Amino acid sequence: MRRAINHLRAFLKNKEGAALIEVGLALPIFLTLLTGLVEIGFFLLLTTKLQHAAVSVSDLTTRDETVSEAVLQDIFAAAPQIIAPFPLGERARVIVSAVSQNSSTPARVFWQRQGGGTLPVSSAIGAEGAAPTLPAELTLRNDETIVVTEVFYAYEPFLFPMLDARTLRRVSYFRPRLGALQSVN
Repeated sequence: MRRAINHLRAFLKNKEGAALIEVGLALPIFLTLLTGLVEIGFFLLLTTKLQHAAVSVSDLTTRDETVSEAVLQDIFAAAPQIIAPFPLGERARVIVSAVSQNSSTPARVFWQRQGGGTLPVSSAIGAEGAAPTLPAELTLRNDETIVVTEVFYAYEPFLFPMLDARTLRRVSYFRPRLGALQSVN
């Protein structure tokens, strides 16, 4: 019996392998934190690129006195380069709307174009010809237009598939520099 107790004491005093056990216990926690940081980094990069795309598309649309279908298609074609390395295709959609009013027409969406992807989403501003849904702080005067660009992206977590997928929306509001942009040529 005494011999068993001595062996037990010797075993409890032995510190060989203690560091390995500590690393074995800490490594899964460390790897989970590291992959979580990578996931958060991807998400933040994506949201930043989506906002940059919304601002860039609005800026390019409002630079000239008029805008044509061909110019809008070229602008939509630039969106994948802005959002790279994230794919657009069926995961994204860019919607540009022109909200305006004049003395004979109350505020409405004068025109709306979509491109840059095929994600099936609708504009939160409203459909072409409908009354717009704008933030209260945006004022709209007669013969003035607000170009609204919405960028939608169906986000799916890269490393943690158990997290919820969601559709991200980033929006940008610009007033045209020249002209009213109440129609597309």
